[in-house]
Amino acid sequence: MFKILRPKVYINSVYNVDLIKLKKIKKIKGIMVDLDNTLVAWGEKEVSPKIIDWVKEAKKIGLKICIVSNTNSKRAAEFAKIFNIPYHSKYFKPFSIAFNNGLKILDTKKSETVVIGDQIFTDVLGGNRLKLLTILVTPIVKKDSIGTFLQRNIEKILISFWLKRGTLKKEIGNWPK
Repeated sequence: MFKILRPKVYINSVYNVDLIKLKKIKKIKGIMVDLDNTLVAWGEKEVSPKIIDWVKEAKKIGLKICIVSNTNSKRAAEFAKIFNIPYHSKYFKPFSIAFNNGLKILDTKKSETVVIGDQIFTDVLGGNRLKLLTILVTPIVKKDSIGTFLQRNIEKILISFWLKRGTLKKEIGNWPK
């Protein structure tokens, strides 16, 4: 039920993604990552040194990475500059144009690309529609825009349903194993 909305993987944070194994085991070459509540807390301007290190590590091992976000272009550009990675914003995920542009930026095939984000109705739905590997992370903070806040309640119901039925498992520790 609702398979198009269900992420392939559910974890606490991007820090739980074992980048080396992601590359070796899953043959991933590119990462499309959401910005707000995935890489940085919603509305914040500060970046954790730990997340900068995570992005650097991805690049160091040869993974291409870009931000694909619904946030305004100025905000996305500021963070993309900090991370020294390309970005694509304001094409209204989950529409395929955002993810297709991300694929062009990364210059990767669908089978070689993962989408990491904190929202089912944008990141996961859009990634699943294009048959990309999708990873749902727990939002960094509970604070959200009003539109996202309303969707979170539906997401909680879906996640609870999937966990109870055993169709989704929250990975504890690093993924992939």
